[in-house]
Amino acid sequence: TRMVSAGTRAEKITVVPHGVDIERFRSASSEGIRVRYGIPDDAPLLMFHGTLHYWPNTEAVRFIVESLLPKLHESHPELRVLLAGQNPPQYYAHPAVIAPGSVDDLEAHIAAADVCVCPIFAGGGTRMKLLEYMAAGKPIVSTTKGAEGIAYTAGEQMLVGDTADDMVAHIRDVLASSELASRLGRSAARFASAYD
Repeated sequence: TRMVSAGTRAEKITVVPHGVDIERFRSASSEGIRVRYGIPDDAPLLMFHGTLHYWPNTEAVRFIVESLLPKLHESHPELRVLLAGQNPPQYYAHPAVIAPGSVDDLEAHIAAADVCVCPIFAGGGTRMKLLEYMAAGKPIVSTTKGAEGIAYTAGEQMLVGDTADDMVAHIRDVLASSELASRLGRSAARFASAYD
């Protein structure tokens, strides 16, 4: 509407929606990922990825390390976090955080995760990582800002919380219930299929 009101003819406008390669993520195997990084089979694994020197993603890493991990380690001392992406901020290094940098097999890393998180509080646009997590059928815990641009229903395709306590509670709920994790993952995969 803004472009038309500015004088562009409507027939000249095409909207290209976001997309994700469903098969690439749905068929990915996590085989070897935990072994590669020395993650015990029974350790809960969270996943976040992106260009990690981009400030909103750097802030997400800080939030994960400083606000989520201490609380999550109270109930899940073995929990690990996998942060894939270019230029991980070394000043947020933590013994429970694995930060391999950019990876060629992102879909395998996502497949290895028990919960994918998106604690984004700034920036704009759609977080394509969410469509990738959805395509992989993963349970997701995000902030409202992180889920911006995706027509999700909270509690169906993902759990949404905007404080550390809310996000921790959601993550604990998913880790405690394979039924909840499966239901969220199935709903997310169905949602993502429209963006194949």
